[in-house]
Amino acid sequence: MSSVLLSISGHDRPGIVCDVAEALLHLNANIEDSSMTALRGRFTMMLIVRLPENRSISELKAALAELEQRTRLTVQSQTISDEEASAPALEPDHVITVHGADKAGIVHAVTEALSTLGISVVDVSTQSRATESNPTESNAIKQGNVYMMVLEVAAAGQGDAMQIALDAVAKQIGVDVDLHVLDDAVL
Repeated sequence: MSSVLLSISGHDRPGIVCDVAEALLHLNANIEDSSMTALRGRFTMMLIVRLPENRSISELKAALAELEQRTRLTVQSQTISDEEASAPALEPDHVITVHGADKAGIVHAVTEALSTLGISVVDVSTQSRATESNPTESNAIKQGNVYMMVLEVAAAGQGDAMQIALDAVAKQIGVDVDLHVLDDAVL
């Protein structure tokens, strides 16, 4: 069996996931892992797909080329090793939320603190939004956009060290940073 990493993007519209799933179904390919999101009118997805023994990479590439023609999606594929394909998914154990006035460097500051501690980021979602007048917000946020970021991380027992590092980042760049232990019951 072959495993392939697919990166697919295009203008957002209803039915993209269905179109991709249908193209893979015709090959009896199994979607083993995926992440998908819409960003400002664009839809993007990454999938790890396993082909059955009786299907080839060239058949997959032909099906993906037909998908691109039919849907105007952009598809990139990369065969991954059996070792990569069988590696267990990294399980997050903490969630970090960041909120503050939008400015360059927020993602870098937070992820640099995590990287220094050897903490892996499993998932990140960010968004900048225009603020509405709110008398409880700081002046910096009242005058511009608010930046929000949520990270899922695998801290492997480093919660206390991570909290100290994140508190320092929050103070240094002037944002609110909250750390929560990820509750398996919520998922």
